[in-house]
Amino acid sequence: MLSTNDKIKYVAFKLFLEKGYEATNIREICREVGIKPSSLYFYFKSKQELFFRIYDEVWEDKIRFIESIEDLKQDIPPDIKLYTLFKSIIEYCSKDISKQKFLLRYHLFTPKELMNALRDKFKYWIYKEDNIIADLVKECMDRRIIGSGRTVADYVKDYTRFTNFQIVEMIISNIKISSREIHDLWTKFWNSNFLNQ
Repeated sequence: MLSTNDKIKYVAFKLFLEKGYEATNIREICREVGIKPSSLYFYFKSKQELFFRIYDEVWEDKIRFIESIEDLKQDIPPDIKLYTLFKSIIEYCSKDISKQKFLLRYHLFTPKELMNALRDKFKYWIYKEDNIIADLVKECMDRRIIGSGRTVADYVKDYTRFTNFQIVEMIISNIKISSREIHDLWTKFWNSNFLNQ
């Protein structure tokens, strides 16, 4: 059974995703949760605070998931770890694509009143995710698995762009990527973007 706090976040997430931030109001959230509007302010000071709590929790969950991938802690080649990270992220995103739709919606169509704060939060979370990828890329470079003619940042940018493209494709098509497709996509990407540099 969900706590009132979690019910509020669940309903708000659904409405923010379906209707958008501007079109969602506190009264509607409270009506669906079954509480008075004044009660909501016991949990959240404003609609904006509620939105950012949800936004941060979506990112926290993703980073926590990445940090929990056991294979990334094992003594295996870093190129295998990069593949494992890619595969794991795609599988994680496909299990609950609504979280990715939420992030995509608000990164592409940011409400004016959220613009500056959302930009700062996005930079913070991307920095955390990119650091994990950068460590694996550095290890690949140190072991001469990939060339050192490019910067770590260039490799990370290619990696995240490729991964995000696959996530957006899943959102648009509403079709999950199979394990075989994940492998084939990775092989093509790795051979053309990492090995041939």
